[in-house]
Amino acid sequence: MTESPTAEPTAVSPERLVVQAVLKTDVGLVRSENQDFGTYTTPQEERASHPGGRLLIVADGMGGHRGGATASRIAGETVKAQYLGSETEDIAVALRDSLTRANARIYSEAQANPDLRGMGTTTSALAVRGANAWFAHVGDSRIYLVRDDNIEQLTEDHSLVASMVREGLLTTKEAENHPRRNVLQRSMGVSEDVEVDVKGPFSIREGDVFVLCSDGLHGLVKEPELLEIAKLPIEDAANEYVKRALDRGAPDNVTVIVARVSKATELTDETVIDRRRSTTEKVMAVDLGSFDDTIPDTPRPTAEIPAVVPESEPEPLPEPKAESIWQPQPAAVPADPPPVRTQEVPIEEPPAAPETPQEAAPAEESRRPVLMWLLISALIVGGAAFWIFWTHQHGLTSRPTASPTSR
Repeated sequence: MTESPTAEPTAVSPERLVVQAVLKTDVGLVRSENQDFGTYTTPQEERASHPGGRLLIVADGMGGHRGGATASRIAGETVKAQYLGSETEDIAVALRDSLTRANARIYSEAQANPDLRGMGTTTSALAVRGANAWFAHVGDSRIYLVRDDNIEQLTEDHSLVASMVREGLLTTKEAENHPRRNVLQRSMGVSEDVEVDVKGPFSIREGDVFVLCSDGLHGLVKEPELLEIAKLPIEDAANEYVKRALDRGAPDNVTVIVARVSKATELTDETVIDRRRSTTEKVMAVDLGSFDDTIPDTPRPTAEIPAVVPESEPEPLPEPKAESIWQPQPAAVPADPPPVRTQEVPIEEPPAAPETPQEAAPAEESRRPVLMWLLISALIVGGAAFWIFWTHQHGLTSRPTASPTSR
């Protein structure tokens, strides 16, 4: 489970109220990557911005292994940067502009990169300044307000089943198990323009607790439990939320921000920060690092590989180290490794002695046909000479002598 600082340094309002927040996220028990993203501003960042106040953001990405994580991260980082850099002090305007800018950037990235086509994300952002709060929202992540013994869902799900519930076509109970409950009607980055819900200001007071979460939590932990757990210290509450989701199978990523409004006098300026990270954070970091602008550093390993390969290539045949690697394991595998080495050793030994006779044999074999033809030729020539001689001699003796009458 990923853990954010247990309690970020508090943001002090003119009414002497502070907002303390805890962020926790977990990949869940089914997914192999974390496509959720959460973040919030620090007091140092808030003091330098025109809108000011504490900003908290949760985004739940969709669109493949890389796309979902990229979309949610772009949304969270862009909304935060745009909000802090806004020239207006009107928080509602700053929030709307921030989500609009994030939507445009996600859409642009998806169009430019075929691997990211179709990616999108939900985005829920809450801003608290002074004794008031505002929120901007797209998708089905949620923002709850817990006050005293009541819990209220501030955001409205932009999903198919939520729309059917609002139209009276489904009951809330039926919607919980509807096969199309995860179908969104509105999300960030899917089109060039998006309609953003913005509401506020609404008043807040000491003791109020805000819960921002992805559907990986609110799909498993319902409002009565959310209300009960919100009464715990915020770090314990965040841990318990994630734990209950995991206990119920956590088929999706789980992300939650728990924020409490308190009097400034009850907290120190710097609260304890827990920097621990879990293996879940590492999984999410791998999936999200693909979008990081610092990726140009990744070619470095390829530059080091050529330097290593030439060093290993000059020593392919001797393999003296290969034998030493087998030596530490003589008891475990005494008979199997030797065949491997025996196959290599003969190749290394120069068989100089057998090469000479092997080369001489072909030479002798090549001479045999020549000698044979010479012998045959000699026999033919000799036979021909003998035949000519014999014929000549025979012709002279057998020539008929002149008859006596012919004289």
